[in-house]
Amino acid sequence: MADNYPTYVRPQFDSVCLTGKTGDNLRKGLKKAAKKYRDYLKRLQKAQRNWVAQARAYEQAASLPPRVFGAFETEPCMTRSPLGGANEAIEVDALSIDAYDPPLVYVFLPALLAKSCVESRSFEEVPTKYFPGVVIAMDLRPYDGVISASAISGKYHLRWCTNVEREDIQHFLAIARTDRFSYQGNEVWTRDATRGGFDIIAHGQMIWPPAMPATDWPSASGWD
Repeated sequence: MADNYPTYVRPQFDSVCLTGKTGDNLRKGLKKAAKKYRDYLKRLQKAQRNWVAQARAYEQAASLPPRVFGAFETEPCMTRSPLGGANEAIEVDALSIDAYDPPLVYVFLPALLAKSCVESRSFEEVPTKYFPGVVIAMDLRPYDGVISASAISGKYHLRWCTNVEREDIQHFLAIARTDRFSYQGNEVWTRDATRGGFDIIAHGQMIWPPAMPATDWPSASGWD
């Protein structure tokens, strides 16, 4: 019986808050967060190996054939329960901490939704307005000086999320890719489902420049 397998308790990663940082300070903060996450993955994989060893001991004692746990046996996974089916492997090779830019992808959401994701360590509560059955992440970097809320909402529109407005782009969530992500072009990645736990490596508020005030300057024609 599956209930007789040892209980797996996944080590938790606490998301790094980077609100208040911009530009190169934010880039450096994200690099530090990525390094912290790489270190955590070593601890995670050790916990997985220990669980597999306990599972094998149980199988031997119960005269059961060894069960296949897939990627859980060899790669750090997002999986909360190795007995729940397919295990979601984290793409460790993509997390090079030597790169100038942090090797992360980014989710952009309103403040309350971002807070919910950080606290629950998942994307399950994000409505279909933003995630139409899939998680939408982007290569757009929150510290890039030319990034804009319009550019981000435009990426959503290309994925048929046409109700996402510029005003919705309030916070970023920095995450690592897994084997359930696929590249869709135009700097957009999608994960094939929103269910299941997910590590949020870092998060922070998007700090946009203030809106230009209205003026009495003439129009471009110079006559109006």
